[in-house]
Amino acid sequence: MLKIWQAMPVQKRVATVLSVVATIAAMYVLVSVTLKPKLDLLYAGLDPAAAGEVIAQLDAVGAVYEVRGNAIYTEIGRRDSLRLELAREGLPRQSVVGYEVFDDVNSFAMTSEMFDTAYWRAKEGELARTLLAWPTIKTARVHLGTRKSSGFSRNAGAQSASVTVSTAAGVSPKQAKAIQYLTALAVSGLEPDDVAVIDTVKGLVAGPGMEPNASEVGTGEIERAANIKRDLLSMLEARVGLGNARVNVSLDIDRQHETTAERSFDPDSRVVKSQTSSEITDTSTGSDGAVTVASNLPEGAAGGGDRTADRNESSETVTYEISELVKNTEKLPGAITRMTVAVLVNDAISFGDDGEVIREPRTEQELQALQDLVSMAAGLNTERGDQLTVKNLSFDVPVAADAVAKPSLLDTFLQRYLWAMVQSVILAVVVLILGLFVVRPLLRPQSGEQELGLLPMSLDTEGNSMGLPAGGPAGHLAAPEPTDPIEVLKAMASEKPEDAADILSKWLGQEEQVAN
Repeated sequence: MLKIWQAMPVQKRVATVLSVVATIAAMYVLVSVTLKPKLDLLYAGLDPAAAGEVIAQLDAVGAVYEVRGNAIYTEIGRRDSLRLELAREGLPRQSVVGYEVFDDVNSFAMTSEMFDTAYWRAKEGELARTLLAWPTIKTARVHLGTRKSSGFSRNAGAQSASVTVSTAAGVSPKQAKAIQYLTALAVSGLEPDDVAVIDTVKGLVAGPGMEPNASEVGTGEIERAANIKRDLLSMLEARVGLGNARVNVSLDIDRQHETTAERSFDPDSRVVKSQTSSEITDTSTGSDGAVTVASNLPEGAAGGGDRTADRNESSETVTYEISELVKNTEKLPGAITRMTVAVLVNDAISFGDDGEVIREPRTEQELQALQDLVSMAAGLNTERGDQLTVKNLSFDVPVAADAVAKPSLLDTFLQRYLWAMVQSVILAVVVLILGLFVVRPLLRPQSGEQELGLLPMSLDTEGNSMGLPAGGPAGHLAAPEPTDPIEVLKAMASEKPEDAADILSKWLGQEEQVAN
């Protein structure tokens, strides 16, 4: 092999080296692509400091990972075990600090003001953690407005608070109310109406100075329209088919808050206000007369003995007043003043015998039936100006015959792993081509180079007339120079006399056969 390498020209040596390097590189790429581990999401959305601690711990345990933006991916086989190992080390650390601020506090070196500051900081952190546990909230910050404690009060109470949250779909009025009560109940002396809830997209959602139902005007309108639309779609699609109906609902909401006091009198009706009754009865009967001087005289008249007296008095006083009706009415915002519903349905689609799609407009009877159903389901009131429109137009959507069927398990496997298999096959073919058609021909002696078995002195045109093996006398001697048979024979005689004598005897035998 060394003699072949030394006998090669410089151009062939360079080509051989490049071919070997290309083969090794192709093999490396093939092995790296084939044996590359599958990665899955470990953590995403971490703070830079927390992400740095996680990466340092992954390096310490020798895990394979990859950072893509703000996400960390690791090999799918160790993902769950790595999460448990990181959790054992307290990673990833939460950026929000709660009551653990008191873990390393030196109570002897802390003043009352420092303790109050740490206490309210821990309270804000715990509230933010609770809000972050909600699935719809991505970020949360809590600020408690506290008054400074004095000698006449034991603890400094919070008099206001503000909560700033960031969500994917916005904060609904119910969520804002829940945040207000959560914050107020966690802090003694704080009222729910004193908590301001701020959405990073919508702005102020609830807080001091806002009407109780002011935040429900816009969002409530959208939610109510969406609920009506969902109900109408579910009813229509049961008849026309899934995706063959479109519904749009528009609501006009009364945003005024009114309080009315009404007092009415009815002059035709009387109501007893007061009634007074009095009755006097005085009755007297007969009795004996009194004995006097006159009754003892002969001519005097004796006193009478019969007397009767009777007196009855009865009176009633009734006071009447006109009936009065007092009525207090409070009108809150949110009432629907007008509703507009627009319904669009697709043509009736059928298929012919040859698979051709047939579109047929819907009949007037069917449209009228759908209109009646929508009117009843939406609760339309024509007296307040509600309107309903139902139209039939052809949809520009792919029909069911042109829809793509759900891929099977084989199709899913081919979609996920076919390209990797093709890459591996291509790299394997490239490596075989480089090895068979580039490296091997370069390492093989060329046809113009003469071996010992093809000397000019050969008398047999079929080669190997000297009786040497294919690679030389000993199976390994092959040199392009010298080309003179005598010199070659001398060189072999000095190294291996027995082989040289054998070759010489064969030459002599061939010459005798030619002479005969």
